[in-house]
Amino acid sequence: MPNPMRLAIIRHAKARHESPTGTDADRALKKRGHLQSETLGAHFAQLDAPPELVLASPYLRARETAEHIWSALDLEPQIDDRLAADRTLDDYLDLLADLIGCEHAAIVGHNPLIARLAAVLTQGPTAHTTQHETARVVAVDIEDHRYPIGNAALAYTFRPES
Repeated sequence: MPNPMRLAIIRHAKARHESPTGTDADRALKKRGHLQSETLGAHFAQLDAPPELVLASPYLRARETAEHIWSALDLEPQIDDRLAADRTLDDYLDLLADLIGCEHAAIVGHNPLIARLAAVLTQGPTAHTTQHETARVVAVDIEDHRYPIGNAALAYTFRPES
């Protein structure tokens, strides 16, 4: 059986409501969102065991959030299309299966999928889902990758004050 994994589930930081192109995928972070993202990077950098892998949605606001984390951890940027806002929970779970062997990973995505993933992992498939605030980290410990649904334990939550 693979080692347990800590998964940091992160919703992108505060973004603009509009984009220059009019498409949702091109919405950039607000100044507040960049400040939140810098704080997220500092948070992960001070951990005894920071994420060794941080994956982000291809949407601009998620990439900009992750850029601050990648920079703070000196990690290469990694984008995964399965984290896009127009994907499904099955896509998120498929990505999770690919993380077997990783001891601490983080993903940056979108509501409602980020919130649903956290709820399903910790409470099971019938879990009640609440909205995941912008820049919120929900870290869970997954003991057995073969059966993550309903078997993950909440490790901590964190959200920058800015």
